[in-house]
Formats: sequence, C-alpha cells, structure tokens
Amino acid sequence: MSMKCAIILSMKSEKKSVVYLTLAAVFWSFGGVLAKAIPFSAISIAALRGVIAAITIGIYRKSFAFKRNKSTILAAISLTLTTVLFMVATKLTTAANAILLQYTSLFFIIILNWIFNHQKPKIRDILALSGIAIGISLFFVNQLETGNVLGNIVGLLSGLTFAGVFFANKMDEASAFDATFMGNLLSMILIPFVLFDPAIQSQQVYPWVLITIMGVFQLGFGYIFFSLGIVNATATQSNITATLEPILNPIWVVLIIGEIPTLFSIVGGLIVLISVVLYNQFEIKAS
Repeated sequence: MSMKCAIILSMKSEKKSVVYLTLAAVFWSFGGVLAKAIPFSAISIAALRGVIAAITIGIYRKSFAFKRNKSTILAAISLTLTTVLFMVATKLTTAANAILLQYTSLFFIIILNWIFNHQKPKIRDILALSGIAIGISLFFVNQLETGNVLGNIVGLLSGLTFAGVFFANKMDEASAFDATFMGNLLSMILIPFVLFDPAIQSQQVYPWVLITIMGVFQLGFGYIFFSLGIVNATATQSNITATLEPILNPIWVVLIIGEIPTLFSIVGGLIVLISVVLYNQFEIKAS
C-alpha cells in the first residue's frame, strides 16, 4: 500500500470516528428528556434501560461474555452507580443540573489521581479544579426555594462515580467495552425494585415504548457508536462527546418538556463546561 493510500484511509477512518462520536453524543443527550417523560421511578428507569441496553450491546457483539478482572468490575460498578444517580438527579432537579453536575467528573479524576496515583496537580489541574468548584457553587445558589438541593447533591455524586469509570479504565487489563456491557448488565440487580413501582402498574403503553427506545437507542446504540468511534479517534475528536451531550441534553428538555434551569445554574454550567473543555485542550497540547 502506498503512503498516499494509507493517508487517505487514515483520513476516512478519522471522518468515520467523528460521525460515530457525534452520533453517540446525540443519542446520549436524549437521556434527560426521556427520563422526564417516563412516569416510572428513577430506579425503575435505570434498571429497565440498563438491561435493554445490555441485550442490545450483546446482540451487536454477538456475545454476552465479558472479561472479569479488577478494573472491569470496578468500572462496571461505577457505571451502574452513575446511571442510577444520574436518573435520580434528573427526577429531583432540572435535567441541565443533572447532566452538567455529572461532568464535574474531571474535578474528581484529578483528586483521585492525586490520592491513589500520587500525581501532584499541575497548574492547569488547579485552574480546572478552581473553575469547576466555582461552577458547582453556583448550582446551589437560590436552590432552597426551588427544592433542587438534594437533586444537585445526587448529581454531584454521579460526577464522582463517573470519575470512577474513567479511573478504573486506566488500570491494567482494562476493557472499556466489557465494562460498559457488564455495567449495564448489573442493572438486573435493580429489577426487584421495579416490582414495587406504582407507575409500573399503569396500563399505558407509551412509557414502555419510551423505555425501550431509551434502552436500545439512547443508551445501547450510544455506547455502540462510542466504541466504534473511539478506536480511530484523536484526543480532540474524543472531546466531542464531552461537549455535545451536556449542551444538547438541556436543549431537548427545554424544547420538549419546557423545563428551564435557573440563571445561576446556567452560568455555573457554562463555567464547568468551559473549564472541562479548556483543560482537555491544554492536556492535548501538552501530550
């Protein structure tokens, strides 16, 4: 194969990666509006969509087997907790707060690396920590009146568990795809809680249609597209998923549900998002 052909193939692979990653971000971004539209409890939604997503991923892989090692198990448990906490936060607070607080994971990644890997924070780490901390504080301004405090705290905890997913996937013998499959499969342990959800007893069909769409497309295909795109993606292209999802998620909720976050939440979310994007850009340039 000539050098010219190799370059052309590489460019095509990168373009495909951008398409796959963009699709992943778009599919994931519907999590907020679907959670708001489905009358089931947060635990029921997390359980059902996780199991459906696991089946979808298993069918795509043509295998329901997965690696069982320390990193995969830790990442899978972190992913399951993230899913549950995100759903609970989305039900308790605005969708914008829930998704943007989940993306404070960078804050916790830096802290976890400092504690467990003894990676002393650099100047850019400290600046990112400061920016995210300021953004987080704004989420709690005037929230006592709106009753969103508990939802914001749960959303912040989802940021911690989301950081656990990334942290575990950096360990030896890590397999992000196996961890994703196992993490969704672990949702099965929540199925007993579904039986006690009063909303499940409803005779309406639309919630089941929406939960199926959520499991197959929003989560299942979201992870499939992400796994296809991340293989040949550059670090810059990978950041697509870290910017599009938290931007699109609240937009769908505003347009379809009509839920509008507070001004302080919007400003805080922008500060968090800008801090994450700038940090990632500096990391790319430094690598």
